[in-house]
Amino acid sequence: MSWFNSSKKSESAMSKLSYKIFEKSLLCAEALKPDLEEKFGKASKEFHSKYIPVLFEFMYFFLNLTDRYAFAQLGHERRNKLDDELVPPTIDALTETYFGHWPQNLKDGIKSDFYSNLNNAQIEYGSCEEMLLDPKDDTPTLEKLTSGAKSRSMVGRLTDNLSQIIEGKINLNAIFTMTIWGVVIESLRKKEIQDLISGASKEIK
Repeated sequence: MSWFNSSKKSESAMSKLSYKIFEKSLLCAEALKPDLEEKFGKASKEFHSKYIPVLFEFMYFFLNLTDRYAFAQLGHERRNKLDDELVPPTIDALTETYFGHWPQNLKDGIKSDFYSNLNNAQIEYGSCEEMLLDPKDDTPTLEKLTSGAKSRSMVGRLTDNLSQIIEGKINLNAIFTMTIWGVVIESLRKKEIQDLISGASKEIK
């Protein structure tokens, strides 16, 4: 993907942060790709109708996580300025990577939908006080079944949202839960996003 290559060469700390968010989202989505291909058929229309929203959901998750890290490091005002400069190029890169060959009006529509869904996701993920919760401390399975309630942790909420995209229902599958936990925890192990925020903040106007 040409955007990946150009971003790696860029000296901008902001572009490196943008790339890292995209990279982590993509790697997580790719971890689910074999199962999606097996379930829906490789390169099928149904596969793409699932894979792209899965990738987008990981993007919402990592953008919200970056927002949290930025608030902790920079405070409210500079966090908002960072968001203003970080989010547009990240969305542009995502759109050009997957839909670069589409007519401009369709790409504009995808960007508009992404922004709208991102705003909703920021509210949803923002309501979660914990990154992870022990299942016994999280939303009970019966409550999920009867009311459609979701997990109260960020990763649990991500898992439920991904299950909703793929299966059309809130997640009740323990194996799927552990899969998502595994890919997210591994992606955050090196604390790269936190480290890049500091450099990117110095480029805020």
